Amino acid sequence: MGPEGRGDRSIEIVVCMKVIIDPEVPYHTFAIDRDAKRALPPVGLPPVFSPFDENALECALRIKDARQCRVTVLSVGKAVPKSLMQTVMAAGADLAIAVEGPQLDGLDPFSTAAVLAVSIKKAGEFDLVLTGRQAADWDAGLVWAGLAEHLDVACVTVAQKVEPRDGRLIVERCVSDGVEIVEAELPALVTVSNEAGELRNVALAALMEAKKREIVRWSATDVGFEGLGGPAGSVMELADLSLPMLEIVDRRMIEGEDAREKGRRLARLLAEEGVLGEVD
Repeated sequence: MGPEGRGDRSIEIVVCMKVIIDPEVPYHTFAIDRDAKRALPPVGLPPVFSPFDENALECALRIKDARQCRVTVLSVGKAVPKSLMQTVMAAGADLAIAVEGPQLDGLDPFSTAAVLAVSIKKAGEFDLVLTGRQAADWDAGLVWAGLAEHLDVACVTVAQKVEPRDGRLIVERCVSDGVEIVEAELPALVTVSNEAGELRNVALAALMEAKKREIVRWSATDVGFEGLGGPAGSVMELADLSLPMLEIVDRRMIEGEDAREKGRRLARLLAEEGVLGEVD
């Protein structure tokens, strides 16, 4: 549908959300399977949605607060936890769709974009697709670009505010020296940055109500994953995966009776090393 047919009618928003290992967990608690090229989280650690994707959902819900629209959350992976989908519905999403299967485990960004695009089209007509600026596990920031290409829509990145208006979008972008305001025609894709704000808190009553609602679950076959080429059709190969090697080049303990004396000694030491200028 062209922008002239949209006006101020109810719009369809799709928010793409990725299930990841909690990024707040220290890396040294992870194990690495170098043969399978996988990061293995600590036993019993529940997965989470990428925080940047939660920013995107909050952006969608703020649009919903201001005007009539329907918000659909879409997640692709080996398995999407029921509890995570219930939480996003409790927050305000109207529909939750999980595309699951062992074939969808560990997809590269290009394959992920292809699966998301087919899933969005299968879900029905859309006006606006929101994603996080990047996933908080690999931090690649590539899926949104491939997704916009597959959907053949305009793309605006690192947004802190999105406002649909008369078949168009007014988007505030975060740039190095402030904020840039741009316009785009619908349909469009926007990547949302953390400046958009954290996902709102969920009330217990809303969560209990969300547990009664249905989560739409599709398999890889339902979205034609095999026809997309699957992992065999990927243009990207992960060569190796390992934990970072941290070497302490020099470590010294600064002694002193109190913080003031320790500070003076540290300053003198830095001056001797040429890091600081001359210190009294």
